[in-house]
Amino acid sequence: MPWRLIAKAFGWHTETLEDGEMPDLVVWHPRLGRHFTGTDAWKCAVRLSIHAPKPCPADADRKEIQP
Repeated sequence: MPWRLIAKAFGWHTETLEDGEMPDLVVWHPRLGRHFTGTDAWKCAVRLSIHAPKPCPADADRKEIQP
């Protein structure tokens, strides 16, 4: 799956931190204020972007579907 391409479409950016021996990949979003690091960073960013919102309010009554 092209995680990087999908995440970039949702507005995610990348940065490399070179503090240690191995540079760390950081995927961040300017408006959300979230960031992810590691090998699954792009995948986590996409999953956060496409996550369905919770109903508001969370304890709202739902109509039952009658057969």
